[in-house]
Amino acid sequence: MVQAGLAAAELVRYLPETERRSNTHLRPAATEACTKRAGQHGSVHIVDVQQQRADRLVVWGSVTDAQQRRRTFECHYTTALVRFRLREIGARS
Repeated sequence: MVQAGLAAAELVRYLPETERRSNTHLRPAATEACTKRAGQHGSVHIVDVQQQRADRLVVWGSVTDAQQRRRTFECHYTTALVRFRLREIGARS
């Protein structure tokens, strides 16, 4: 039974994007969770929210701290926040 489930999960990769399960309905939750996390670093401005993969939303934005230093962030969300990256503007990585 477990093997059948694993095989089905593997086959989902080959379905057209429109037939895959999407979490786009979680956009408000993703925006809220990422805003809360970014808010630990200052005032938040959301730039964009996109469905990057069938199961992942990505929120991009910027934060401005008390010293008026602005940084950008990238936040990944599935059913919860799974990755948050804060960068200096002009920094590469």
